[in-house]
Amino acid sequence: MGGKKNEKRFLYGLLILSIAILPFLMKRPPKKEWWLAYTFNAVSNIILDKWVTRNFISYPTRLFPIIFNIHILYNAFLYPIVTVIYNQWTSKDNLIGIVYKLLFFTVPLTIFEFWAERKTGLIKWSNGWQWYHTFLSVSLKSLITRGVLSISRIFRDKKTLKTVNRKKDCSLH
Repeated sequence: MGGKKNEKRFLYGLLILSIAILPFLMKRPPKKEWWLAYTFNAVSNIILDKWVTRNFISYPTRLFPIIFNIHILYNAFLYPIVTVIYNQWTSKDNLIGIVYKLLFFTVPLTIFEFWAERKTGLIKWSNGWQWYHTFLSVSLKSLITRGVLSISRIFRDKKTLKTVNRKKDCSLH
């Protein structure tokens, strides 16, 4: 990629792009659902990456290395944004559509990580970590986040139904 200086520029560019995209991404209703997906994904990414960086992956070039030994840009911005887009795109899909569309996100992320590990100082794999570990972990994590949103929808819909029924009961009397 042309050295550590260019890699840092690339990461700062992605940070600026992520911050710019976020408000537009969250405008689409239901906003609370997208914020839940974003927050759940970011928090769980940070927790999981602490374990992964101890055992399998390191980030020689990353933003704020004095503060974070994890890849804060990927964990708190890039992957959560991708997760929100994925969840918005699959919000009305059945299980087959959800899994099929997941490939449109996990395959490019896996290819990019494979390339970055081979050609840059952004990421280094160790202790047997391979591209398919990335593919499987990102796929599973995305499906778990999608499941959390589905469960939250069930509770939201039950709450909405109770409110509607209460209003109907009040209007009948």
